[in-house]
Amino acid sequence: MKKTSLFVLALFLTGCAGRLVRQETSAGCPPGVAPVKPAAEAMPIIPVAPDKVPFFTDADDKKNLLKAAELNLKYFRSLKATAITYSFGSRKVTAADLAAGTSEFIRLVSEAKDQEELDRRLKESFDVYQLAGSDSTGTVVFSSYYEPTLKASLKKTARYKYPIYSKPTDLVTINLGDFNEKFKGEKLTGRLDGDQLVMYLTRDEMDFEGKLGKKAKPLAWFLNRADIMDLHTEGSGRLALPDGRIVKARFAATNSHKFKGWLTALIEAGALPREGISHEKGLQYLEEHPERTREILIKNRRYVFFSLDAKADPDEGPDGTYGLPLTGERSIAIDNALVPLGALAFMSVNTPDVDGKGVLLGRKQDKRFVFCQDTGGAI
Repeated sequence: MKKTSLFVLALFLTGCAGRLVRQETSAGCPPGVAPVKPAAEAMPIIPVAPDKVPFFTDADDKKNLLKAAELNLKYFRSLKATAITYSFGSRKVTAADLAAGTSEFIRLVSEAKDQEELDRRLKESFDVYQLAGSDSTGTVVFSSYYEPTLKASLKKTARYKYPIYSKPTDLVTINLGDFNEKFKGEKLTGRLDGDQLVMYLTRDEMDFEGKLGKKAKPLAWFLNRADIMDLHTEGSGRLALPDGRIVKARFAATNSHKFKGWLTALIEAGALPREGISHEKGLQYLEEHPERTREILIKNRRYVFFSLDAKADPDEGPDGTYGLPLTGERSIAIDNALVPLGALAFMSVNTPDVDGKGVLLGRKQDKRFVFCQDTGGAI
């Protein structure tokens, strides 16, 4: 996690509002969500003066960038026509504007001969905005997430004995936007107790009290509960089976309870110091103190349910909120009540520098173009 200044680019075509063609389609964006209109009082993005715009440089793989951009364009083409607009200073921006901006960005990246030409042409064609951040000066917090590869079995054995589950048959999902337009894109999950919708079962009730019963199907079994906690945290993962196959575990639903990381729970319980905390140290502690496993893990009341996809390309990222695969180091998660899904951004952040074996070499300044294609419960 790193605090830094983020130049969101809301990279929108200069003066394009009012003359772009809206893209008409018949589909929405399941399993993602439609754009959410921001609160009127929210002013999270501010225009950047021309002399303050950063130099747009991106030395990473152009192929990966264009792949993310094409997926972004596919997302916009899947949207139904919508009148929802976003405020960027005095400017109102629609999904059609964002789609046109993505198309123009693809053209410029494909045609530019070098970084200098790309920087010049972007500044000629686009308006640039910046996230105000938590302190109204551009300070924002970056945290990373990834798709873990975990050992698992599709059959329960003496070694593989801890399961993940499918979406329960009694889990009810409500789209709040169906009741009030201002809640469009927001959902509630729970279960029916008589004629009342109540919170769904907690982790303690499902994993340790056995109250889930036959409401959900066990999909795969793991070596330990810590691996499952990591899978629940990330929301999807690659399962490495004993026969060498790779199967994707995809997010299906959540019980919507409050999230707390299990390593954080270990620290708060006084089990381990914050300094030097890691998955390996946490796992070792639970293996050496099995009597505390339940106490620690139930602190995370949030529970995630999955579906398995054996046909998916294991190298393809999980689906983001926008309903399509995420692209490594090109997709970011945002609060889409403030920043629209599909917006193009430019980030500059001090990141860890690691070698091919994952050994930390130090830190480095990373600058790159990214797309706002996901959301997160803690954002």
